Amino acid sequence: MRPLVRLLISLVVVLGLIAAGAAGWFFGFRNRPNETRRVDSAPVVQAVRNVAKLATVEVEIADVIRYEEVRTILLFDIPKNATLRLRGTVQGGFDLTSGFTVVPDEATRTLKIHLPAAKVISIDSRVEWFDETSGWLNPITPDDRTRWLTWSRTAIAKAAKESGIEKKAAEHAREFLTEVTGAFGWNAVVTIDGEKR
Repeated sequence: MRPLVRLLISLVVVLGLIAAGAAGWFFGFRNRPNETRRVDSAPVVQAVRNVAKLATVEVEIADVIRYEEVRTILLFDIPKNATLRLRGTVQGGFDLTSGFTVVPDEATRTLKIHLPAAKVISIDSRVEWFDETSGWLNPITPDDRTRWLTWSRTAIAKAAKESGIEKKAAEHAREFLTEVTGAFGWNAVVTIDGEKR
């Protein structure tokens, strides 16, 4: 009789498990929310924002500049001057805190990306001093050196702009952002302030 009791208990347990599983499946299936498939632009928008921070170009500038200032005492001109050799690395890119927007159009899978005008965003300059001339009536002072160093940084930035760093940064950003959005299966329409297309 004992084997029969064990068999009945086992049968009741198995049937109970089958019933519980069937009830769970039935109620889970009925209460499952309807699936909605949609295009989600969040990942591609975030990727574009991250990539835009990296869309910079770099140029190396080298130049020699001579500064001269003349002080007139009575009828005599007393000059002070210095020749500086400039070398600098200039980065061109975008200030993303002003005028940067990304607007997704999920129906056409297109991102409308707007960037502010490209500009010089950093200058790493190295200056070597050569051929200084000054006298006790018109000496080179620390203020002179500070002013000349400021002028030299301005000269490096101007040379970088003349070399087309802003245009290169715009072209690089457009190409970079188009590639990234394309990798997600989206199209990019990039507009940049001040750029003529």
